[in-house]
Amino acid sequence: MSRETRARADLYGMAGYAASDQSTCAPTRVGTGVHNEAVQRMRQGHRLVISGFVVAVAGVVAYCVVCLGAALNQNLGAALLESPGWLAGSMLGIIGLGTLLWLVGSFMYLSGGMDSDPDDADLYS
Repeated sequence: MSRETRARADLYGMAGYAASDQSTCAPTRVGTGVHNEAVQRMRQGHRLVISGFVVAVAGVVAYCVVCLGAALNQNLGAALLESPGWLAGSMLGIIGLGTLLWLVGSFMYLSGGMDSDPDDADLYS
């Protein structure tokens, strides 16, 4: 394989495959480091998706508990209606953080799935 062809393979992300002979088209595997990193990204992404879901649901539950508690107590309800900014801001921040964790985790999981070894078992399940 010429130096220019190897440089193009590195540029296109195909450095893990190299032709063993110019007359054959069958690629040989050089390393599996990329595939191991992809599996790690998938595991981290899976954990982020689950934790983002838990954080977002906790924010929604906390918001509902505070609002329903304010409906039961007249004094607390009046205080929340006078200045609801601290409640809405903090709860929306928690829900937004959970959504952000979920979104980052899903992209990590999908990018790991694209780089995983196609010959191994299916990791998406």
